Amino acid sequence: MSEIIYPRERTALLLVDPYNDFLSEGGKVFPRIKPIADEVGLLDNLRQLDRAIRAAGIQVVIVPHRRWEPGDYEGWDHPNPSQRLIMQRHSFARGEWGGEWHPDFAPKPGDLIAAEHWGQSGFANTNLDFLL
Repeated sequence: MSEIIYPRERTALLLVDPYNDFLSEGGKVFPRIKPIADEVGLLDNLRQLDRAIRAAGIQVVIVPHRRWEPGDYEGWDHPNPSQRLIMQRHSFARGEWGGEWHPDFAPKPGDLIAAEHWGQSGFANTNLDFLL
């Protein structure tokens, strides 16, 4: 297999939803991913990738999910299953531990942070495409 070289100035690492609820023991979503996360060494691999990307001077972009607040999704005619779970669990709640950045993947100086997305795409109704 040939090595692919990506130009540094046109490459970015996208960290999607790096919240405690998603990536930390005790998080509301973590139990759903824990078996696979443990099997593949997710957190250690993310830490290693983050260090390597930053050492190479490649841009990091945080792509956060909407942080739940009272009233979110009320009146929506067709929330998807993930949005229904967020309504029930209050995943990624603003102002709560679960809605804070995982300490290892919090934004650092020079990182870009996209507008919060409400669904499964970090691009829909956000500025992510403009940041890239």
